[in-house]
Amino acid sequence: MREIAWGMASDRVAILLAAALAAMTMLSAGPLQPIDEFANTLPRPFEDELRTFLILWPDTVASRFVALPVLGVVAFHLAYWHYTWRPIVLGICGVTGMIGLVATMKLVLARSHPRTGDPSFLSHGSGISFPSGHGANAILIYGLVLFLIYRYAAARPHIIRNLGYCVVALAALQTVVSIYLHFHWLTDLLTGMVAGGFALRLTIRLDELIPQGRTAHWWPFNRHPETHAPIFTPR
Repeated sequence: MREIAWGMASDRVAILLAAALAAMTMLSAGPLQPIDEFANTLPRPFEDELRTFLILWPDTVASRFVALPVLGVVAFHLAYWHYTWRPIVLGICGVTGMIGLVATMKLVLARSHPRTGDPSFLSHGSGISFPSGHGANAILIYGLVLFLIYRYAAARPHIIRNLGYCVVALAALQTVVSIYLHFHWLTDLLTGMVAGGFALRLTIRLDELIPQGRTAHWWPFNRHPETHAPIFTPR
């Protein structure tokens, strides 16, 4: 466990993302607030007509009620066919870590809701909008789905590449819809995506550090080890 903890803490990409998360938090608390206020006051044409549709459809795509079932189906499918708990363990660890990180930042920083018109932090009682959970979901959960498909070579390379474009498009859609509906400040969403990327990188690093056969030995429905399907490990 100490080796795994040290391996995750010393990962260069994770350190860079942690620094980016800290930088975005400090910038959002001051220098970037005029940009937040500008985006928050942009015209919203047809807001009354589109509001219900946007809430019920595009805004729910990155919610955990939609994203987690997608991750669950992919993780259980790969676990079943490769006779290992690894995809399920990675999914649980990644989502739990992301939720813990985002929830802690929301409660500690307590940023005002965009409808108040005040983007200040530490305004306990008027909102917990920073960072955006939907922004983090779009990167962590769907990014983890994409990683698992790539990790186990469950689709052809061009399909995986197209799925990557879909994750980017989904994150962009979530940003536009959340700002349009006054659900989040712009920097809430951008910082949430950085937080999701940080959690995703730690999850990928965890996969690299867990011994390859450990989770396969836990699998209760497997055949003989020699019949296990080969697992593709990217280098």
